[in-house]
Amino acid sequence: MSMQSKVKQQPSIQSEKIFTFPKGIPGFEEYTTFKIFHKDDGKVSAYWLESCEAPVVTFTLVDPTSYDLNYDIFLDDTEVQIIKANNPLDIGVFLILKKDEEKDDLQLGANVGGPLVINVQEQLGFQKVLTRQQTETEH
Repeated sequence: MSMQSKVKQQPSIQSEKIFTFPKGIPGFEEYTTFKIFHKDDGKVSAYWLESCEAPVVTFTLVDPTSYDLNYDIFLDDTEVQIIKANNPLDIGVFLILKKDEEKDDLQLGANVGGPLVINVQEQLGFQKVLTRQQTETEH
């Protein structure tokens, strides 16, 4: 069963829940369980994804809809199985923030070509690496 869904509204994630990324995150495949922390103070809404195996491995996540990015993501059968995606309303898409190490300023960018796809109910996720054609986003 393939699945395609336009992300318009994210499902909510409770802070400090444990999520499993069965294949890890590219570049960090050895880390498969992560705790999610959430901060929403009205000005900033961010999530932190902290490895349970190595807490020093932490990613900052943001909701792409906060930046007027709406993904139309197709999950193939394997991806649907990885996160047990039976209901599109349970699927959240998040972007990993990154700092450009070559720049001296503190500007952060988001990895729009590699969103995290998370089944909030099943607490499973993976990083979807998009091709250039798949990074067409709606503004």
